[in-house]
Amino acid sequence: MTRDSVEIFESLVKIVGPNRVKITETEKILYSHDLAPLPKEVGLAFNTMPDAVVRPKNAEEVSRIVQVAIKHDIPIVPRGAATWGFGGAIPSQGGIVVDISSMNRVIHVDQENLEIVVEAGAVWKKVYDIAMRRGLFIVSYPSSMYGATVAGWINTGGIGIGCYKYGSVGQNIRNMEVVLPDGRIIETGFNGVSDHSAGYNLNGLFVGSEGTLGIITKVTLKAEPAPEVLRPLSYQFKGLGEAFPFIKALTRNGIKPLHVGFVDERHVDYLKQMGKHTPGPGALINIALEGNRGSVKYEESVLDALNSAHGGKKLSDQVAEHEWNERAYEFRPREVGLSAALGEIVVPLHKFPIVVREIYELINDMGMEASIIGMVNDRNTVAFLPYFIFDEKKLIKGTTGLAFPKKLGDIAFRHDGRPLGLGLLFAGNLPKIRGEAAELMYDLKTVLDPHDIMNPGKSIEGVTKQGVPIPKIGMDMAMGMMAAVKMGMMDDDSFKKKAKKYKMKNKKELMDD
Repeated sequence: MTRDSVEIFESLVKIVGPNRVKITETEKILYSHDLAPLPKEVGLAFNTMPDAVVRPKNAEEVSRIVQVAIKHDIPIVPRGAATWGFGGAIPSQGGIVVDISSMNRVIHVDQENLEIVVEAGAVWKKVYDIAMRRGLFIVSYPSSMYGATVAGWINTGGIGIGCYKYGSVGQNIRNMEVVLPDGRIIETGFNGVSDHSAGYNLNGLFVGSEGTLGIITKVTLKAEPAPEVLRPLSYQFKGLGEAFPFIKALTRNGIKPLHVGFVDERHVDYLKQMGKHTPGPGALINIALEGNRGSVKYEESVLDALNSAHGGKKLSDQVAEHEWNERAYEFRPREVGLSAALGEIVVPLHKFPIVVREIYELINDMGMEASIIGMVNDRNTVAFLPYFIFDEKKLIKGTTGLAFPKKLGDIAFRHDGRPLGLGLLFAGNLPKIRGEAAELMYDLKTVLDPHDIMNPGKSIEGVTKQGVPIPKIGMDMAMGMMAAVKMGMMDDDSFKKKAKKYKMKNKKELMDD
């Protein structure tokens, strides 16, 4: 360790104690990647290994950690559970990773004001369950609810389950406690009432900022009274193309389900190959209704009529309940022992058929084992979240697979949509997505973070470990070359082989029992 490193370590220990500062190689390796392991080649441009990992317990400790980073002019990277896959929570230039997962308490459930105050590192499933036990309903949460932290999803501008009826995460926040890049601690909104006419909307400033403007330490979430009925429904079609008329019809109807999700026939087939429960071949449209018994019964009758009119098959209550319980296991095919990575795009609803077709063409061209899943976000927006399965031990295939999200983003841009998320790899997309407004975002970042220490290289601009900006054209060229290499390789069949072994192993274990 250098003298500077020793001083940083000692300063952090004074703040949080020796047990909550980690500098071992093992710990640093664990924090050098997120959900999608990055290939070693990424290390040529970025230093994803932190110099130290620190686990604070409150905003005051976070503030003091920020002051250490300022004093030593080193980056600071906030991190929750790292369930995202674009490098938003890993370093680009080393520095201090601030792991907020220890700040995980549900502080107060306010039944009178219909809100719940939680620490930033609380996992969504825990928050959801505690709220339900107190008669409250968290209306919008990520499909990765079993692992994702509250602040993590806020930082990515989360869309997920419940968004169709109640809006994205940003529309369901009353207040946040945030530590700014200069160490100040502020509140962005109000508890008890909504922020509608009190200056700038500071809640919105931090939603989707990917930790580049500050570290969220506490959140007050809006809640609804727990519904009398929560009714899952599942409808089956030959494929997503055949399901589109039904999806469009329900979005043009007056009813408003809690959630409208879909999985394609490939996803269902992957589960079948693993020996999992499936309702037979075909794409599934999984819908959840909630409210009082009479309104839910009426909405179900409308959906049943739309389904019949568009050639779908309504599945049993048991299947629908199973699919609802599985809503947070989108990447279950990983269980066979492979990695999975996803792309995320949103497009106008009327582009659904052509986008589905082009995603399948991309999957076939790249020879990938991949599936299309997604959800309808509002009456005119659909999110496609296709995932591909790969063996990270096969270095070239894993590396070139990183080109898939880039090519997926190209499909979105062609059809009046955009990719979701920027992170380490796609920060260069910001000017294309936001146009002239990107310049204002650069200015805001400079004003709020004059030392440029808060999660540098993410969201606003890609930066190498030497601090050199990466132009978008450079990243595009690199990703394009990866895609070209992948298209020239043999089709991947890793899943088919692994699934067969997985199924046989499970059968043997059942017989032994």
